[in-house]
Amino acid sequence: MNAMARNHHMTATPAPRTTMAQEKTRLSIFGLGYVGAVSTACFASCGHRVIGVDPDESKVDIINSGKSPIVEAGLEDLLSAGVREGSISATQDIDKAVLGSDLSMVCVGTPSAADGSCDLKYLREVSRQIGAALAGKSFYHVIVFRSTMPPGSTRKVMLPIIELASGKRCGEHFGLCFNPEFLRESTAIADFRDPPKTVIGAFDEKSGETLAGLYQGIDDKVIFTTIEEAETVKYVDNTWHALKVSFANEIGKICRAGGVDSHAVMDIFVRDTKLNISPYYMKPGFAFGGSCLPKDVRGMSHLARSLGVETPVLDSIIASNQAQIDHAVSLIERTGGHSICFLGVTFKADTDDLRESPVLPVISALMEKGHDITIFDPNLDLKASVRHHVVHSRHAEDATSRLMGRLPGLVRASIFEACDGADTIVVAHRSPLFRDAVTGRQDAQNVVDLVRLFEPQGSLSKIFASGMNDYLQKPAGRDEVLDKLARWTGGRNGAELRILLAEDDPIMRKVTEAILEKAGHRIEAVSNGSLAVEALKKQHFDVVLMDISMPVMDGYETASAIRSLPGIESNTPIIAMTALAVPEQSRTYSGICW
Repeated sequence: MNAMARNHHMTATPAPRTTMAQEKTRLSIFGLGYVGAVSTACFASCGHRVIGVDPDESKVDIINSGKSPIVEAGLEDLLSAGVREGSISATQDIDKAVLGSDLSMVCVGTPSAADGSCDLKYLREVSRQIGAALAGKSFYHVIVFRSTMPPGSTRKVMLPIIELASGKRCGEHFGLCFNPEFLRESTAIADFRDPPKTVIGAFDEKSGETLAGLYQGIDDKVIFTTIEEAETVKYVDNTWHALKVSFANEIGKICRAGGVDSHAVMDIFVRDTKLNISPYYMKPGFAFGGSCLPKDVRGMSHLARSLGVETPVLDSIIASNQAQIDHAVSLIERTGGHSICFLGVTFKADTDDLRESPVLPVISALMEKGHDITIFDPNLDLKASVRHHVVHSRHAEDATSRLMGRLPGLVRASIFEACDGADTIVVAHRSPLFRDAVTGRQDAQNVVDLVRLFEPQGSLSKIFASGMNDYLQKPAGRDEVLDKLARWTGGRNGAELRILLAEDDPIMRKVTEAILEKAGHRIEAVSNGSLAVEALKKQHFDVVLMDISMPVMDGYETASAIRSLPGIESNTPIIAMTALAVPEQSRTYSGICW
């Protein structure tokens, strides 16, 4: 996990597949405000020994007397029991707390600064204090931040302060995690015991597994991810909750003005867990379009105005969508290409509907700037699609409407004809056909990906859930292969490794074998997942390189089967090899949503 935690393109991974019984942990919790007091009481109730730390003497005294410094149902009973049983104590002595614990959890406040930014002064100070205390400690210690802070703050701000004050190195002498809390005031203890999710952003595997041990018996589906992603999740959650409140309030005002029962409307709204309250529509990407969304958002805003109701959130939706269209135009122009090919022009993939396609205003804007445009869309029916768009937009007199007359001259019969000679290829639909065009493009051609073309076919979460530890983006060169091996074998460059290579493509297999053999490693190559499982039953391998797409058993099935084999070491790294794990990352490839 060390390599994974340091790479920001990694996505959330499941908890370790095997976890040994955990001894109870000695905790020091810095900050005895809302989150700190609740965490102190709840972790102690799980059998851990907790030392609360706060510079406020009155809070320390309140905790030590078994009282609660805040109003929260059930909290005082837990604190009283913990103090009585000796599992809870509080102090102002930072050295005593750090030296007397295995893990420090930081829950100090991060108030807003005058400009709206997050004020990190309290976090900086407590990081310096913990680091200074670590200087006198001879055994491994984990530091966990729970305080909300901007992405990058833990690694770029707090970590250097701790290392400087302690004279020690993260990953060697101490561990580091970010563990956002999702406690609601008035239901915090219930939320702790039945969390909506438990997220651990870990510097390395040892840090993450140590912290995950605290949640045994509370949450068996801990999500591991990078520190930066864990920091971001907390901001996204709270912003989304605020948006939901504002959205519901504006709908309520419209309903009341129109004589409609708003609660009845929203009770029906939330019963839809397929579209409304679901992951659907929640992945960043290009602008929305089609015959419904733009029209109905405009209609709702007009209804609000006609009723004399102010709805700033609803009114901003169309403007936000236009900003995403403008952003796409900017990304395309940034490539410097004059001739531009669009792969996909209808409002979304697998439809022939052109009505209010967000691709059309992008094309219009570029044509007005003098760019040459070609289009390929296998679903486009020029007669029917254009006719439907014209009828739908009959009241519009803009560049997009004028584009309809020129559209037939821009469309090409084949993807090759559309892409041939284009300086820039713009991908507007997810399609396997378009993946082939992108991976097989000419070296000089740029790509602007509006839809994150490659993610669905090899999502990282699926890779990790199957038991694989990391991935190689194919085609992988010598440096990429050897660097990945070094990360997962303790940096043993030059040491001979026994490697199992499962790859059904004979050319890719030969190339990878040559790279590995030239580096001095011993290779056993097999052509499918079933043979890989059989090979592992017979002998030990230091590393397994696993192609995702194989006959008989694919890489996901094979990795799961390997992890369930008796006697197989659970820490044997399995590295996926796939061309479809993440969007391409190169100087000629850019995208709108990653």
